[in-house]
Amino acid sequence: MTTSTVSDSSVDSSADTAAPNTVAPGALASETSAAGTAGDSRVASDSVMAAPASAARTKRTMSILALSLGIASFFFAQSVVVPLAAIILGVFGLRDEPSGRSFSIWGIVLATVATFGWVVIVVAGAIISLPFLLFAAL
Repeated sequence: MTTSTVSDSSVDSSADTAAPNTVAPGALASETSAAGTAGDSRVASDSVMAAPASAARTKRTMSILALSLGIASFFFAQSVVVPLAAIILGVFGLRDEPSGRSFSIWGIVLATVATFGWVVIVVAGAIISLPFLLFAAL
């Protein structure tokens, strides 16, 4: 079977006979004849262009999750699960997703700051309350 491009002006005689605006079942958009309208060429170019755009969006999944969990770590840092998940996803995002590098870095940084921020608050609270506990024991 020969294929024709959208810019061809002749119709392939070996192609299936179908209505000018329809695509034969099982035929790809690049295999359609030029007998169709300009809308057919737009559909063919949209189907070709749609694949890389959707693939680019899925390449940053772990990085975006790392950033989201890094932000959520400020509210759920006491649980240690949320910041730990953000750090792990951030490291995997750095390794596997070069397009989401900044999201991964920010997720790791925010989770680390939130975790150590809560540790500092707990230690500072223990230091401040220690003298009062000692004087109460006397």
